[in-house]
Parts: sequence; structure tokens; C-alpha cells
Amino acid sequence: MGNKCCAAEEVAGGQKDITEAQRSLATKAPDAEEPEPASPAAAEEPKKSTTREWTVTLKKGGGARLGVDVDLSDGVSLLIDNVTDGDGLMGAWNKANPDKAVKKDDRIISVNGQRGNATNLTEVCKNDDVLEMIVQRGD
Repeated sequence: MGNKCCAAEEVAGGQKDITEAQRSLATKAPDAEEPEPASPAAAEEPKKSTTREWTVTLKKGGGARLGVDVDLSDGVSLLIDNVTDGDGLMGAWNKANPDKAVKKDDRIISVNGQRGNATNLTEVCKNDDVLEMIVQRGD
């Protein structure tokens, strides 16, 4: 019976009883899950909307024109195509309020509490003497 007993000192130097992977698994809680690596898309922050709204008040009188060209094609708001600088109430507003100046591609979304119908907005602009407009500037 020349068999030898398997003792620790007789185990070859490179052999390990427990591999590193097994050791790391043994130290984890049984229900613990590995966190999944974040995808590049998840790491990016979502774009923040930069929509801004402000109120413009114009008082008509003396036959003054509004001094804006608008597009009604979305049916809901008045898209500013042009603001005339030289004349018109909007040009005067822009000069007096440069931080709230109305410019091309802004939208008038409400006039005197009316909103949601571009044709109605134009009628209010034509008929009312004081116009309180909510203007929106998007991304």
C-alpha cells in the first residue's frame, strides 16, 4: 500500500483548492446581482427643453400697426415670420424691452386669454385695443 494520503503539503504549488472566481462568488450574498454596465445612451443626460415664455403687452392707438408678419399654418399659434424694426408696435416693444424682444420663429400662443386657434388669435389682434400676448421661444 504505497499510496500516499493527500495532504496540503503534497498539493502541487500551482493548484488551488478554490479558484478566484469561486472565492468571489462565495463572498457575495446569494441574491446579489451584478450591476449591468451602463450603455453609452444611458450615460448621456436627456436634453433639457429650453422653451421660454413671456408676456408682451401692446396698446394700439392712432392707427399704429402691429408691425409683425405671422404664419397661421399650424392652426394653433401665430408663428412670427418678420418683425418690422422701423415702425409698428412690436418694433417699439423690442426697442423698449431688449431682454424680451420678439423675433422671427417665436410663437404667439395666447392673446388676451384666447389660445388654441390661430384664426381667433388674429381676430383678437385686429379687434382689441390692448393686446396681452404670451410669446414662446423654443429650442
